[in-house]
Parts: sequence; C-alpha cells; structure tokens
Amino acid sequence: MAAIFSETTTAALEHNVTDVLLNDTQKTDPSDCMVLQFEEFIPWDNPDNLLNAQAVTITRRVADTLSVPLFLFGGPANVINMAVFYRQGLKERINVCLFSLALSDFLYLSTIFLLYVEQIYRQFTTKEKYGVIVRFVANHNMLGFYGFTWVSEVISAIIASERCFCILQPLRSQTVLSTSTTTVIVVLVNVVVVGLYLFVAARYRIVCAFDPTSSSEVWTFAPSQLYLNHQKVIDFFDSFVYGIAIPVVTIVVVIVTTTLTLIKLRQAAAWRSGTSSSGTVSAREVALTMMLVYNSIFFIICVFPIALFRVVWPFIPEMSPGRRYHNLYFTGIWFLDIMSYINATFNIAIYYSMGSRYRQTFWQLLGRANRKK
Repeated sequence: MAAIFSETTTAALEHNVTDVLLNDTQKTDPSDCMVLQFEEFIPWDNPDNLLNAQAVTITRRVADTLSVPLFLFGGPANVINMAVFYRQGLKERINVCLFSLALSDFLYLSTIFLLYVEQIYRQFTTKEKYGVIVRFVANHNMLGFYGFTWVSEVISAIIASERCFCILQPLRSQTVLSTSTTTVIVVLVNVVVVGLYLFVAARYRIVCAFDPTSSSEVWTFAPSQLYLNHQKVIDFFDSFVYGIAIPVVTIVVVIVTTTLTLIKLRQAAAWRSGTSSSGTVSAREVALTMMLVYNSIFFIICVFPIALFRVVWPFIPEMSPGRRYHNLYFTGIWFLDIMSYINATFNIAIYYSMGSRYRQTFWQLLGRANRKK
C-alpha cells in the first residue's frame, strides 16, 4: 500500500552511496558500458552507525522474501474481493471504492512480486544485482505501477470520508454522493496518481557500467535523460507529493474521519437505547460502517509509521544515504515496505469476519448459495 520511497529512488540511492556514474561524454570501455567511478567511503561500515550493515541486509532479505508469500495470499485475496464487490453491484458507491481498493492493492502486490521473485532467485544463482526482468521493467517505465500503492492510500481516505459523511449526514449523503460522482472521483484518482508517477518513475534507467578497478561490467541505476532535463519537477513530485503529502494527508484524513464516525456511532447507540425509535441510520449501515472502521484502523496501523518517518526524517540530516545513520535509514525503509505489503494483503480477513453480506456473496461465488450462516 504505501511504500516509503519509490523503488527506483531507494535502489538508486542505495547503490549510489558507493559509486557514481559519469555522464555520457566521459570515456567508455570497448563494450560501450559507462565508466564506474568509486568513492572512497563505505558508510555501511561506519562505526557511528546505530546498526551494522548486517541488520540492513537481513531486513532487506526479509522484505524481499515476504513479498512472495504475501503475494501468493494477497493476490488471490484481492481478486476475490474484486469479484465479491462486483457481484454485489457497482451501482453502490461503496462497492465502487472497495473494488478500486482491491484492484490497486492487487496491481501493487503483482509489481512487487514480479521484481522480487527474480531477486530472491538470483541471490542463490549469481552475484549480478539486477536481472533481466528488473532491467526490462525499469527501462520500459513499468516501475510506474508502484503508483498504485498511493492510489490505495487515497482510496482508503475516500472510503473513510464516505462512511463518516454517511453517518454524520445519512439523509444528505444519499443525494450529495451519487454513485456516478464517486466513480468519476475514483477514476480520476487512478489516472492522476498513476499517470504522474509514470513520469516520476522514469527518472532512472538500469544501464551497463564498467568498473575500471575490477575490469568487470555491472548493471546499475543511472539518471535518465528525462530526469536530467526535468530534475527539479521530478524531485518535487517524488520527494514531496509522493513522499510526504499523500501519506501524511491520507493518514490524517483517515484518523480524523474514523474518530468522528466512532463518536457518532456511540452517540447513536446511546440515543437508540433510550428511545423506541431505530434512528436514521439503519442496522445494515451500522454493520457496514463498523467493518470499514476496522479496515481504517488496520490502514492506520500500517501507514502511520510511514507517514511519521517521512515527517521526522528531514529533521535528522544524519539519517540519510551515505551519512552517519545510513544503516538505520535503510533498515527503516525495508521495514516500512513490509508494512505496506501487509496493508495490501489482509483486508479480506476483515471483510469476511465482519461482513455478513460479504460472506454470503463469497460462498455464492463458490457455488454454495445454500450454505447456512
């Protein structure tokens, strides 16, 4: 759901801590690879690091390895979610939002799996860092599909806001929030967020580089010509819009709206217990809202550390690539990536355990419509 950095940025920063690629005007070797010039320091072994280099390696391998089983569960789980909400009908605005959330999570997990399953395989077969699949994805701008993790965040905020409005203004929400309006908003979110990230993800390419110290060729990230031409604009979107604005704004919106929803539900429950009226919010709406509230709480647990890291990190200059707390920086990134994988995987557990209508549709899809609740 909410990776702390784009994979292109993370990989490039990590690699460029120890090497720098010269520009195209510099001398290349006979195979036309760019020349690799090494810097003198190796921050991984800096004694001032709060963590050693092994901690970074272990965390990264855990993150890479977990991406496979999480996809094997989360991939089919999100397909089931899409099937269930489609079966229930996309004429309901909340189903449109939940269908889009499942789709964005599926595409995000698929991208992660596509890249890391090869990385895991190559750990045991070759020392080459970037394989054929990773090079193809990076050099054909397919890393832009990472944008779906931010789509997932925005859709989660929309869902929390929709539920809050429905509980606070149940009658007005029926006229103000139409399904068609919600669909337009969801489509625009997908187009704008992923479309702009396709531009951001094109900042790097994986190129052949020649290391003169070892007389060997390696594959490494290098800035693209697009990035060199539009560096300030791309850095703004990558660092501020996707790095800070979207995670922070969405987590704040989800926390505020979820809190207001819970307060209103408690007030409504107290009011109903003291009167004979059932109130303006139906029992079905309350049940649906509670399911989505738990979904929002799960989102907060997974995404809040990411948003917090992005707010605090700029105020700790030493916790950056190549600085004193380099190891702590990258260990944190890989840990938060794990949290984003988890957030995109286990929504189905909440839907199934708390949604009676979801369970009914789920078993209908499996041909068990007569199964007792």
